[in-house]
Amino acid sequence: MAAPTPSPPRGWRGRLRAWRDDRFLRRVAVLSSGTIVGQLVLVLASPLLTRLYTPAEFGLFAVFSALTAILGTVICLRYEQAIPVVADADTAAAMTGLAAAAALLLSTGLAGLVVVFGPALAGLLGAPQLAPLLWLVPVVMLLWGLTLPLAFVSIRRGAFRANALNKTLQLTTQAGAQLGLGVAGAGGAGLVLGYSAGYLARLGHFLAVLDRAEWRRLRALRPGRAWRLAREHWVYPVYSTPAALLQASAQMLPTMLVALLYGPAMAGWFGLAQRMLELPVRLLSMSTSQVYLNEAAQGDPAAVYRLFVTTSRRFLVLGLLGMAPLLLLGPWLFALVFGEDWRTAGILVQCLVPAQLARFVVVPVSQTLNVFRRQELHLLAAALNLLALAASFAVGWWLELGATAAVLLFSLASTLAWLVYYLLVWRVG
Repeated sequence: MAAPTPSPPRGWRGRLRAWRDDRFLRRVAVLSSGTIVGQLVLVLASPLLTRLYTPAEFGLFAVFSALTAILGTVICLRYEQAIPVVADADTAAAMTGLAAAAALLLSTGLAGLVVVFGPALAGLLGAPQLAPLLWLVPVVMLLWGLTLPLAFVSIRRGAFRANALNKTLQLTTQAGAQLGLGVAGAGGAGLVLGYSAGYLARLGHFLAVLDRAEWRRLRALRPGRAWRLAREHWVYPVYSTPAALLQASAQMLPTMLVALLYGPAMAGWFGLAQRMLELPVRLLSMSTSQVYLNEAAQGDPAAVYRLFVTTSRRFLVLGLLGMAPLLLLGPWLFALVFGEDWRTAGILVQCLVPAQLARFVVVPVSQTLNVFRRQELHLLAAALNLLALAASFAVGWWLELGATAAVLLFSLASTLAWLVYYLLVWRVG
């Protein structure tokens, strides 16, 4: 006789038990816990940081972190994305080595560009004071590029706790270094150096916890096999890399455009606003996307669709609850927590809520396209998002809009682009 089908949970207690027993939610909770703790440290440190550093110094840091965030998404040519989905451990180790080799090659190229074009690049970014610190860009990129594949190795092995601890260590180191350098009077350089220290700590931790079997597999990698794998998984550099670059650009370029059009102080206010609004994305959305990829890769199409619908619904509710206080009380909260000089950042937060809410919902479920090998749709969606960015700031410049109006126009255009992205994912799933 077939076992009876369990009845669905009833009442709020039944739902709580169901959520507690949900493996997907447990993995998300574990992986997100490190980011939650680390981001909590950054949040607690922020009121001190905003009193140690000026808005203009925060603007310098915002431009640097935006530049590294754009480059960091593609520093491994997206080969790290294949690590959780390849068939066996030896192939996964080979993909890890391939991703690290790509990071080394691209970081070396970046170092050459900084040496030759550093001052001109800083001026182009609207932050000429950044020129003496641009040498840190290839350094951070190399640290980022060596760490990223190791993070996906831990995801493949189901070592979510190690990944969570790693993120806590990175963000805690960053906050501590920025505070210490701020007290020492390092100026904008203190924010940049502290940020870089976090990536050094992150790489050190992943290397320390890598087991001997993984080390043996990495040492056994030969250039010939790496080249074969690079050609076999060509969709990652050809489709996923430009898609990720466009997506990151659409997310991070606004900081640079604000600096260029409205000055470093406004870029500092915008950077803090974006940083606070990205908290829910960093806390849950990005971590969930890694767990989502791991879970979806093991399911049939029907299971993937159910996961898509459930995740979308949950994140819409969580996003609305989390962002409502900022939408309603943004200027007052920022003036209270960060000081009166930062009230403008609270106004910009209110403008950015629609776009960040859409991003919060779409980022996890967008991994569906990787499961079904439809990376070209990532590229299409990213191009639309970048087009929305360019069009909104171009219209704002042409109409001579103020910074607040330009940011609101950008937010609404970006929201529309994220909704189109979601519809593309829904059609595939």
